[in-house]
Amino acid sequence: MVVHGETIVEPVERGTNLAAVQSGDVDILAHPGLLTPQEAKLAAAKGIFIEISARKGHCLTNGHLARLVKTTGIRLLINSDAHESSDLLTPSLAEAILRGCGLKESQVHDVLHTHPLSLLGRLKLSTTYSK
Repeated sequence: MVVHGETIVEPVERGTNLAAVQSGDVDILAHPGLLTPQEAKLAAAKGIFIEISARKGHCLTNGHLARLVKTTGIRLLINSDAHESSDLLTPSLAEAILRGCGLKESQVHDVLHTHPLSLLGRLKLSTTYSK
């Protein structure tokens, strides 16, 4: 399940991020805004993925989320949050967004390859991947 997080650009009830990371049913916390270190640690412990967003506005806290990786061990995914076809990501744009928020090469690889495959495996979906 995906939960709409506490983005800084939309009205979302305070406490939504905490409720999501405390739940046993959440797979992804989308655009969580200013996720706290405590919320991030709980997400990491429960295996909840945190979204790096390409969406206008939601992306304003991507750097904050990227910094939390080092101290909390959260696992990130990238998403376009596309509302129209022009919002869709190309592989090169996705990589540029990840580099732009401060992720290292190995972290970019994890977000683009390792983490999505891990999520698919958890969801017990058939995965075929070739590099």
